[in-house]
Amino acid sequence: MWILSWLPDWIFYVLTLVGITGLVIAFTIGKLIPIEYQLAVKFISTGACAFGLFMIGAISNEDIWQLKVKEMETAIAKQELAAAEVTHEVITQYVDRVKIVEGKTHEIIKKVPVYITKESDDKCTINNGFVSLHDHASKNEVPEPSGSVNEDSSEIKLSTVAETVSQNYGTYYQVVEQLKALQSWIRKQKDLDNGK
Repeated sequence: MWILSWLPDWIFYVLTLVGITGLVIAFTIGKLIPIEYQLAVKFISTGACAFGLFMIGAISNEDIWQLKVKEMETAIAKQELAAAEVTHEVITQYVDRVKIVEGKTHEIIKKVPVYITKESDDKCTINNGFVSLHDHASKNEVPEPSGSVNEDSSEIKLSTVAETVSQNYGTYYQVVEQLKALQSWIRKQKDLDNGK
């Protein structure tokens, strides 16, 4: 209530005490009060007592409410901290795994000249039809049907194809690790939400 924010609590206790005192006086020694003021004293005392008690109840409820709010804020802060720790743990694992994948991909690409020698490059021709199909596949597009396949030789070497395919597989495995990390993060966040 807005009135609680700018009036000190003790005023409501005093107001209640004044109201109770007025009622006691009005009903016990009320004969000393002139008759024309007795009803006013009873009415004002009852109003002061009722308003004071109402506000004391509001103060009590406000205190209980504020305690519950603080408890919830503490619980939320703990939950957020735990969630942040889970996120940090999952990201760290993901980054480490991606570094391993990148290292393996780099090592595989370094082996291309061992498995595909210059002589193999010179002997093998990659036609433009393969290049077109590969480029469309890399974009997840279906190539347009053509009347004839372009069998002409491209400038692309077999070793370049091997490097590109190795790099693509490396990217695939990075995405696999990303998906695993995301699934792990979701499971762990769900466990936190369920109190595990």
